[in-house]
Amino acid sequence: MAVPAVVRYGFGFVQGCNAAAEEMGIANDVTVEYVYGNTFGPAPEVLAAMDVWFGEKNVEVVFACGGGIYVSATEAAKKAGAKIIGVDVDQAAIINNLGAEGMTVTSAMKGLAATVKNVLNETIVNDAWSKFGGKVENLGLVSGDDPTLNYVQIPMESTQWSDAFTQDNYKELVKAMFDGTVKVSNAIDAMPQVTITVNEYGNIL
Repeated sequence: MAVPAVVRYGFGFVQGCNAAAEEMGIANDVTVEYVYGNTFGPAPEVLAAMDVWFGEKNVEVVFACGGGIYVSATEAAKKAGAKIIGVDVDQAAIINNLGAEGMTVTSAMKGLAATVKNVLNETIVNDAWSKFGGKVENLGLVSGDDPTLNYVQIPMESTQWSDAFTQDNYKELVKAMFDGTVKVSNAIDAMPQVTITVNEYGNIL
């Protein structure tokens, strides 16, 4: 749904697509189809939209973020022999099981374990309740050296690494984002200015 946190999340993904395409020298050949499902569950309308993307628009991979919406995207990807990017947790096992082995490229994970460990350590061990009580925080990178400590991650084990993008490349990118060498705008007033093509469709439902 097009609420501020989700818009920021999506716009950040578009910026990443653009940076990767520019680095590879293929920005003129990359198109992102961008839509809000306006639901957090599977829906026939989402399945139909994904069927069009995979079948008629030659989409290769869908980043299916929004609760159970991945079920519809996976069903469509299975028919097309396409790929999925998971969200929130490492979804490789469940997406590959619903679809086909090797269907999940990676998952954009919330660092739930890192978050829980940090909060419990601060509140219980250090008795620092005032750091968290009555506050809302946007959590992100806290380490440039150890990606597993961060509150946003991709899975080291199930991600489909390649010679073009290795675990070491990922660690270098995390470090560059942490130290500010690579910047990602969190503005949500308009789609980021990019050199790739972005087609926006509004809401499916």
